[in-house]
Amino acid sequence: MVTNLSVKAKIKWAEIVACRSKPKKIELLREFLSLCPKHKGTEKLRLNVKRRIVNLELEIKKAKSRRKGGGGGPKFFYEKEGAAQVTIIGPTNVGRSSFLRALTNAKPEVALRPYTTIRPVPGTLSYEDVQFQLIEVPALMMGAAEGKARGLQILSLIRNSDGLIIMVDLSNKPVEQYKMVAEELEKSNILIEKPQGQVGVVRQGGSAGIRITGGGRLINCTVKDLKLLLLSYGIKTALVKISGKVSLDDVEHSLFQSNIYKSTMIVANKNDFLWAKDEFEKLLKAVEYGFKVLPVSCKNLKGLEKVAESIFQMLQIIRIYTKEPRHKEPSPRPVVAKTGTTINDITKRLHSTLSKKFKYARVWGSSAKYPGEKVGARHVLIDKDLIEIHT
Repeated sequence: MVTNLSVKAKIKWAEIVACRSKPKKIELLREFLSLCPKHKGTEKLRLNVKRRIVNLELEIKKAKSRRKGGGGGPKFFYEKEGAAQVTIIGPTNVGRSSFLRALTNAKPEVALRPYTTIRPVPGTLSYEDVQFQLIEVPALMMGAAEGKARGLQILSLIRNSDGLIIMVDLSNKPVEQYKMVAEELEKSNILIEKPQGQVGVVRQGGSAGIRITGGGRLINCTVKDLKLLLLSYGIKTALVKISGKVSLDDVEHSLFQSNIYKSTMIVANKNDFLWAKDEFEKLLKAVEYGFKVLPVSCKNLKGLEKVAESIFQMLQIIRIYTKEPRHKEPSPRPVVAKTGTTINDITKRLHSTLSKKFKYARVWGSSAKYPGEKVGARHVLIDKDLIEIHT
C-alpha cells in the first residue's frame, strides 16, 4: 500500500518514468528514496525502488562487459516450450535436482554440498498428450529479492514462467523453508494467492484523457477519485485496465510496481523420513492459500507418479481437439487453453480470419448436450472436447 507521498515525491516519480538514461534514472531513484517516507505502507515500495537500482546497475555492468567481449555469465532465460513452463524453486538441498532428474530427460548435477545448481536447468515432463517444460532454478535464499546470490535473475525467470513448484524438505524444518520462499516472492511482487482484482495503467500520448476498460469494479472509491489520483502523478492521458475488484490503493500501487500472479503447488520431498508425517501435517496447517501439497520421495520415487497430473490441474488448462468438416480424424495435437475458453477464443487462436467468417461449430465431448451438438461462438469448452468449425 502506497500512502502519504509528498507532492515532491510524486513529481520525482514522474521524472523517473520519463527518463530514458539508465545512469540518470539511478540518480533519480535515489533522490526519490530520500523523499519517500519510511513507514509500513511504503516498505514494499522502497524495496522495489532499491531492486530497480540494483537491476539498472546490473544492466549497465552487462552492457560494459559485452562491449569488452565478456561472456555475461550463466544463461538465465529459456524460451517457453510445450504446454507451459513451470519453475522448480526452493532452498538449497531440498532435492530439486533429484526431482528434475526423476521426472524428465534432464541430467542436473546431484550433490550433498549446498548450492550445487548455479544456473537454470530445463527438462521435459509428459502428461498424456501434452508436455510441460520444467526448469530447476538455483536455490533461493533469504535476501534474494534484494539481489543476493543472483536472486534478481532467478526471480525474473520465475516471473516469466506459467507456474511454480515450491519444493521443501520434510526432514529439515519445511514450514520455515516454505515461509522464507513465500516471503521472497512477496517482496518481488510475485503473488501465489490469487488476487481479488488486478489493475494496469498504460500511459498514452494525445488528449484522449483517462479511460477505464476491462469490466472490473472500483471499490470504496469513484472514477473521479481515480482520475484525481492519476493527475496528482502528472498522468493526464492513460488507459486503465481493471479486472475484478480494485481499490484506489491498488491503482496507486500499480504505478510503482506490477504484481503478477502465479499458479503454485508445493512438493514436500523426503517423505521416507521417520518424522516426515508429523512435519507434513505442520506444513499443511502453515499453508494459507489452499495449495496442492504433494508428499514425495525422490529417493524411492514414491508420489512422483502424481506430479504431472497435479501440474495439469494447478495450471487450470484444458485440451481442445479440432477436426475439419468432412474429415473423420481429428488433429493429433490439441490446442491447450485456459479453463473457461470459448469457441470464439479457439477460432481467434487458430487463424485471424476464422473468427470473422465463423458460422457455427459442432462439438463432441463433455460440454455438448449430445454428440455433434451445433453451437455458437460463446459456447464454453471442457477438457478433451472435439470441435468442428464451419464458416
